[in-house]
Amino acid sequence: MTKTMTGAVLAAVLGLAGAAYAQHDHGKPAAGETVTLKGEVVDLACYMAHEGKGAKHQKCAKACLLGGAPAGLLGADGSLVLLVEDHNAKKPYKAVLELAGQQAEVAGKKFTRGGLTGVVVSGVKKG
Repeated sequence: MTKTMTGAVLAAVLGLAGAAYAQHDHGKPAAGETVTLKGEVVDLACYMAHEGKGAKHQKCAKACLLGGAPAGLLGADGSLVLLVEDHNAKKPYKAVLELAGQQAEVAGKKFTRGGLTGVVVSGVKKG
């Protein structure tokens, strides 16, 4: 009887998860403010842990970003924005990773969720 109840509960949970997933339109771009921001591309793991930034941290930042650490853009005013890959256009975000520890100009859609501001990257150039 326990196996039957466990199976029923699992089926119900998976059914609800599937319904929630179906409600989310994965192909439709979310609305957001289009922005172009300038700053240093940082790997957030090192920046948050020990304020790793600048030319002396460039090699480490690139290794961390290419290894999967999240990317951020550190503005001259000290502001920090999470940089996010666009699932439908991955090349601009990959170009951001190559600019680790360098100044860049990043374009994309800006969102703030749960107090965290991020930009879904649509373009980048060395700056």
